[in-house]
Amino acid sequence: MMITLLVFLPLIGFVLNGLIALSQHPDEKHPKTVLSGIIATGVMTISFFMAASLFLKLRLMSSLTPGPAVLEETLFSWMRLGNFAVNFGYRFDSLSATFALVITGVGSLIHLYSIGYMSHDRGSVRYFAYLNLFCFMMLNLVLGQSLPQIFLGWEGVGLASYLLIGFWFQDIDKVHAGQKAFVMNRIGDLGFLVAMFMAYKFAGSLDAVAVSAARPDQGLAMMFGFLIFLACTGKSAQLPLFTWLPDAMAGPTPVSALIHAATMVTSGVYLLARLHPVIGASSGALALIGGVGAATALIAAILACFQSDIKKILAYSTISQLGFMFVGCGVGAFETGVFHVMTHAFFKALLFLGAGSVIHALSGSQNIFKMGGLRKSLPVTFWTFSAGWAAILGLPPFSGFFSKDEIIYESLVAPKGSPVLFGVLLLTALTTAFYMTRLYVLVFFGPSRISKHEKEHLHESPWVMTLPLMVLALASLVGGWFGAPVSFGSHELHGAVSPKMIMGVSVLVAMVGSGLAWFKYSRAQKEEAILDPFRIDQIYGRVFGRGTLWFSEGVGRFVEEAILQRILYFTSALVDLSGNMIRVVQTGSAQTYLVMIVIAMAAVLSWILFGVSTYGKF
Repeated sequence: MMITLLVFLPLIGFVLNGLIALSQHPDEKHPKTVLSGIIATGVMTISFFMAASLFLKLRLMSSLTPGPAVLEETLFSWMRLGNFAVNFGYRFDSLSATFALVITGVGSLIHLYSIGYMSHDRGSVRYFAYLNLFCFMMLNLVLGQSLPQIFLGWEGVGLASYLLIGFWFQDIDKVHAGQKAFVMNRIGDLGFLVAMFMAYKFAGSLDAVAVSAARPDQGLAMMFGFLIFLACTGKSAQLPLFTWLPDAMAGPTPVSALIHAATMVTSGVYLLARLHPVIGASSGALALIGGVGAATALIAAILACFQSDIKKILAYSTISQLGFMFVGCGVGAFETGVFHVMTHAFFKALLFLGAGSVIHALSGSQNIFKMGGLRKSLPVTFWTFSAGWAAILGLPPFSGFFSKDEIIYESLVAPKGSPVLFGVLLLTALTTAFYMTRLYVLVFFGPSRISKHEKEHLHESPWVMTLPLMVLALASLVGGWFGAPVSFGSHELHGAVSPKMIMGVSVLVAMVGSGLAWFKYSRAQKEEAILDPFRIDQIYGRVFGRGTLWFSEGVGRFVEEAILQRILYFTSALVDLSGNMIRVVQTGSAQTYLVMIVIAMAAVLSWILFGVSTYGKF
């Protein structure tokens, strides 16, 4: 029952912190932040060590027995109707192990960081309860045996995400950000639901392994792949359902690091990898995944260049990096896409937590044009953030160098790759280096642009915040070596293209983009005007917001007023007319009724006597 305990420990933390939150007085000035933080961090840390132990056991099993090693625990029969049966249980294999280690490992560090970050917040106990609930649901998602159980975790992380994004619900803008994330994710979830019905049709089961092993015809495989990808566009913020992610930065910064960098947004990549045999059977589905991923990566990178909020820049960066992962899956290199999930979790969580340390030091300021010269005042934050910056640029030997460059290479040489995808990813890598160096320079270098009040309170973050930064910086440095597929020439040559050549081009592109940003912003003094070159939110607002309103007004005017109300008027007039006609004979006089009976009898007798010969018998 070790897998079950691994999953349910965060739920225990949620219940304990929930009880502490309920027992608190609303006006309590000193919330039990440390106690709740220790409980939440403790259960996550134990879950991490259990996941690591199970991973080592899995590796030992795979070395002793041929074929893929799997650990399974079935708890109970969940649904049963005739031949349809779904069990509730957990499956621990190489794919789910990777995600479980990321969720519990990075999650533990973020929980520890939150103790310092949320120390002065009165709702900190409730915050830690929500964090544990999120991790419980995320573990159900990646360890669930069946598609309904995966969907249960899928919806659960959506609920927990809504609670955490709108955590400071006193601010109406933060509430709207949570609502936006919730609604846009539900659009994608419709695809998941329909895909489950289709999976049962061609596989006869909803077990994830059974569905993956099925071999539907090309039409079903393509439709199934499209539906699953629709679900993934919501959770993993791909075109057209990506606009919720930048607004989700309304939540506390550790929430951004956990949900929108390391775990929730990568669940779409997990679903594609879990069902890759079926999805990979359709060239059309793979082409759609790769094309949308590349477009998302480039558009998000361009949008990041026009932001001044440090968290929104990193949010668009997350969308762009998710695009890289989807391109990896779209060209058939699912393992490479999952590998980038792991390395991205390290350096993006580091960047978000580093941004949180800067925001904490500046008493809440998030505008990069009102920072500058912070490397001397925040040395630990600076050096650890530098590791994340180098990793996302893909500089050797940092983790992003191995995974991102591998995706760029596969986009050209994989069977489903193309020069177009390769060119788009290279342009995105150039843009990534530009906007990340822009952020890096404006925050830590150049002249100081912070206010006098902020200078007086400027200080490095406490150890509970800097320790996770140092661990993640180390992971960003060496994490790529754990599964580096590039491995300095492990690929065969594809014509004149070699892995080392692509690696060299990618690093050169990153250095060019970084150099351009350094030259432009190293002496920046004034703030840039913030632009939205694509105006995607405004387009959605006009098409779907105003469009829905206009459609509703049209339905009200032409359907309700012109058709439904006239039908009602006609019905009421008909009833009124029939009532008036009946009222003529309903006088209430017995003599009148007797006369009417006599007349009726006379009419019947007349019919019998004179009408029989003409019309026949009754």
